[in-house]
Amino acid sequence: MSILETVVFFLIIWWPIFFISLPFGFKAITNDEKNKNYAKSAPAQPKILKKFFITTLVSLIITIIIWSLSFFEIISFKELII
Repeated sequence: MSILETVVFFLIIWWPIFFISLPFGFKAITNDEKNKNYAKSAPAQPKILKKFFITTLVSLIITIIIWSLSFFEIISFKELII
């Protein structure tokens, strides 16, 4: 895999993993006077940065595994395409 292919693979893997991680740890906002202007479905503490870093770490591990399989010619993606 070239560097460009590796970066594209990382980005393609990153987005679905990020969207999968969003619902984990979800707690809705309570309807008290302080939070009356928010939607009932809004998260109380979204923790986006934590999910961002976990997603990046998981995507990086998957990318390294796939790159290693390609580099050591255990799997050849060019043969899969043809």
